[in-house]
Amino acid sequence: MPLGLTETMMPKQFRLMILAVFMIVVTAVGMDLGLAWMYVFAVTHPGCPKPQYIPGIATPEEHWLKMEDGKILRVWYYPSRNGAAILAMGSMGGSLGSQLPPVGFLIQHGYGVLQVDSRACAVPPNLVTLGLYEVYDAASGLAFLQSRPEVDPSRIGAFGFSMGGAAVVRMAARCPGVAAVLDEGGYFNLGRDFVELDEPVNIIQQLFLYTIAHLFWREVEASPWESSPLDDVASISPHPLFLIYGEHELINGRGEQQYQAARQPKELWVVPGGAHGTNYWVAKDEYERRVLEFFAKALRE
Repeated sequence: MPLGLTETMMPKQFRLMILAVFMIVVTAVGMDLGLAWMYVFAVTHPGCPKPQYIPGIATPEEHWLKMEDGKILRVWYYPSRNGAAILAMGSMGGSLGSQLPPVGFLIQHGYGVLQVDSRACAVPPNLVTLGLYEVYDAASGLAFLQSRPEVDPSRIGAFGFSMGGAAVVRMAARCPGVAAVLDEGGYFNLGRDFVELDEPVNIIQQLFLYTIAHLFWREVEASPWESSPLDDVASISPHPLFLIYGEHELINGRGEQQYQAARQPKELWVVPGGAHGTNYWVAKDEYERRVLEFFAKALRE
């Protein structure tokens, strides 16, 4: 091949190689952003589920409460018959009716229960923020219970599941009116929960996880690292804290670390064979007994 021809072809080949690398990088970044955004959109826009009433329990009162950011959120209230009341906060779908956390047995034992709906069901509909802004919903729920004439304001507890567990921990650390906190399956720090997995990850996987965390930050306009029950559990003392984690969610939720960070009085129950959202069904009788004993002791007259 003549020397002149080789010299003219090499720059063209080089340009094609650079273009190919550029296209690969653009495609990879596009896929990373696209998949991460799909995930973030799914968790912040979960849809508004239709709640199912608790079997065998009287129909609750329905109220609409104004949150600190002006949103109007639905709550269901089962009036107290023993002077004590429990604020119930759930996962992305809220806590109305038969959704977790389970409260039917508490209502049967005379406790008033206030269930707070998902922000996806607010008027107008709002983003679900996985506990960041739901802490304000919990505070509004607490204020509602404190205003009820049949409720002793010194006998109000909070019971949260998943992101609701994180929300009640964070709210109780800031609001002195919560006499007892039960957190089932709550995360330890939202930002770290996004980016830290239980198993080793490669650099591409790590980049994807950080992309999710930062797109979530951009969407809700607050850093997920700010929502850190691990840093708040100590502030609940001198009021009692009860942590419930299934055997198969304990490590992911850093249940042991949260227990160690909390001050007395505190309790941790690891449900054998339990996982996120299954603990009640795996050990129903013991679950009800432990929860009733916890609130009976913490909210006694």
